[in-house]
Amino acid sequence: MTLALDIVIIILVAVMIIYSVMLNIKLKAFRNSHSEMAGLIDRLNAAIITAQSSVESLKKTALSEESRLESLIAKSRMLADELEIITESGSSLADRIERGLVPQRAAETDEDPAEEELSAEEDSEMLETLKKVR
Repeated sequence: MTLALDIVIIILVAVMIIYSVMLNIKLKAFRNSHSEMAGLIDRLNAAIITAQSSVESLKKTALSEESRLESLIAKSRMLADELEIITESGSSLADRIERGLVPQRAAETDEDPAEEELSAEEDSEMLETLKKVR
């Protein structure tokens, strides 16, 4: 009976030793993976810091480009307004030239001199508008 009990105890001790060896191997692997995980976390932190600085740089660049674009848009609007005035002046000038040609033909029919005064007024208005633009 004692022999059977001794055999059972020996078997249990052997199983416990084998289990302890396997547990020790797994703990070593866990410790190694723990150090690998710490290295991975350090690299991840460095990547996050780099990304944050890149985002800040991108924000600064976007703000500077935004202000540059706003100034370009303002200049473009001013140029568009000036072109509109020039176009209107050109149309007005073309109309006056056309009217100037027609009165020469109609001069034979005794044209009204009040139109010439009107043309001079339009010339002075156009001149003042161009001076304001510049």
